[in-house]
Amino acid sequence: MYFLDSFQLWRRLVRHDALGVHFDLGLRAFDARDRKRLIQNRIAVAMLPEGGHQSMEYLALLWREHWIDGRHYEALDVGRQIVDRFPDDADGPLELAQMLIDLERFDEATTVLLAGVKQSPQDSDLWFELGLAAERAHNEELRVEAFREVWRLEHDDEPEEHLYLSEESFLKLVETILDTLPSHVREALGNVAIIVEDYPEEFIVTEGTADPRILGLFVGPPLSDEGAVGAVSEGPSRIYLYRWNIQRQCASLEDVEREVHLTILHEIGHYLGLDEDELHKRGLS
Repeated sequence: MYFLDSFQLWRRLVRHDALGVHFDLGLRAFDARDRKRLIQNRIAVAMLPEGGHQSMEYLALLWREHWIDGRHYEALDVGRQIVDRFPDDADGPLELAQMLIDLERFDEATTVLLAGVKQSPQDSDLWFELGLAAERAHNEELRVEAFREVWRLEHDDEPEEHLYLSEESFLKLVETILDTLPSHVREALGNVAIIVEDYPEEFIVTEGTADPRILGLFVGPPLSDEGAVGAVSEGPSRIYLYRWNIQRQCASLEDVEREVHLTILHEIGHYLGLDEDELHKRGLS
């Protein structure tokens, strides 16, 4: 009897793992815009007892299939079904809002995310996406409110799901990347300080400087203004790197190296007087 129970449990675990595998493969196929492979994994999810046509995994792959085909309204309908059927799952409003944002329907995305944070007020990802949607909808008051909530939820605690690098390892990585910069870039830096912090300070949100998940920040006078009288009040020029935020969006050490390198060059660009459009044209954003 104990053997039978264990065997049944094992079968359930295997089926559950199969559901996760096919769902993950379907998501990867969507990212690669591989419609055939996406459909194959959607069908596989439908055939599993833990899956089926009413499961969230099946519906999530179904709207992606519609999206690849350009049937955006059908994808939105499936997204709304997910939100209605799984009200406790934050992924539903997140994905529906992203579809609406991609279609530049920012006010609708904001409405979806407002309902999401009401249902799941401790989910910082929902608050963050609400801040981004509010920014695109030109709702500055809501943008600041949402980003302040993200900061409140995240500033004290290291993210649970991220690539872990100790502070010491991260600092060594930054030093290595700085040493490998071209000589003319290192010379341009001059006495600019490179400062690593875990997470941004609250003023970044309250003053509207940036969002709380910013990867880096340049503070101080740009190179062209360093000799100006007013520049003294700004203090020395410095570049901040935010360890938790960088690691949050990286899946490997190589990703971290690439992101740190890009972020440093981006902030050096600001020091040299380049704006966001100019940095984007140079592939530094």
